[in-house]
Amino acid sequence: MHVAHDPARVPLAEGTRRAVRVATASVLVASGLGGIKLLAAILTSSIALAASFVDSLMDIFASSVNLLAVRIGGRPADDDHRYGHGKAESLAGMFQGAVVGFSGVYLVVESVKRLVEGSATAHETVGLAVMAVSVLASAWITWLLRRTAKATGSVALAADSLHYASDVLMNAGVFAALGVVALTGWTWVDPVVGLGVAFLVLKSSWSVIRASVDELMDRDLGADVETEVRAAVARGVPEARGLRALRTRRAGRRRFVDLTVALDRRLPFADAHRLSERARAAVREAVPDAEVTVHADPDPLLPDDHPGGDGAGAAS
Repeated sequence: MHVAHDPARVPLAEGTRRAVRVATASVLVASGLGGIKLLAAILTSSIALAASFVDSLMDIFASSVNLLAVRIGGRPADDDHRYGHGKAESLAGMFQGAVVGFSGVYLVVESVKRLVEGSATAHETVGLAVMAVSVLASAWITWLLRRTAKATGSVALAADSLHYASDVLMNAGVFAALGVVALTGWTWVDPVVGLGVAFLVLKSSWSVIRASVDELMDRDLGADVETEVRAAVARGVPEARGLRALRTRRAGRRRFVDLTVALDRRLPFADAHRLSERARAAVREAVPDAEVTVHADPDPLLPDDHPGGDGAGAAS
């Protein structure tokens, strides 16, 4: 999943601690909401509320997996994982999307069954109170997860925030459904809202899976980041005659940038190394917390034969 670039992103070590704290809060919120929704679903016999409980049950499981992934993903590189453990977050996001997707299919089946067979609800006031609390709690944890995901670059927290965002709408829909049933006695509204919840769940599931697969397949960081890299090299190393073989990818909260700069072939080795380090520093400033690898290649053209130079922003 691509998380928006934020110049104020916190360092990785502090980011890991912060991400763990928020992931823990997510588990606690999901557990609390799941407990009260289960009791309310039993009292009210509402399929929409039961659907909401199933979603919260999946939230507990998925958020627990995310917490583990954030802990693992924050570990430094070791002899067996030279690029770090960041893709643990992507695996967690994909697993979470699959789990939520299965719950969405279950909700579709149950809602259709209730529409066909008919149903009745009871104690709607209890359900309304529970769903009001759920809306507020889901909105708060969504805001917290999004803010922390943006600050730390955590894919797992970003994925977690997606289904909590859908929970806000889902919980509001269940609240409205129970209110309509209580006021009008239209019991068919309850399974209809259950179907709506199911489609929200399935949509959220697909977006999480797609983002996780993109990261596991090393999708690039996007044209905006590549433009920033080229501009940074052009500013920081005006001696560079070209920028080649630019590659970017993400693994959890770590971003990787590999590139080759073309330099005057007659430069001494020490000068070429110095310019490469300047290029690396310029890119790290443009893409904070990135692991940057710069390779220097001799420009095949001599200075007098070079046709005006293509600049650091040109690609081979």
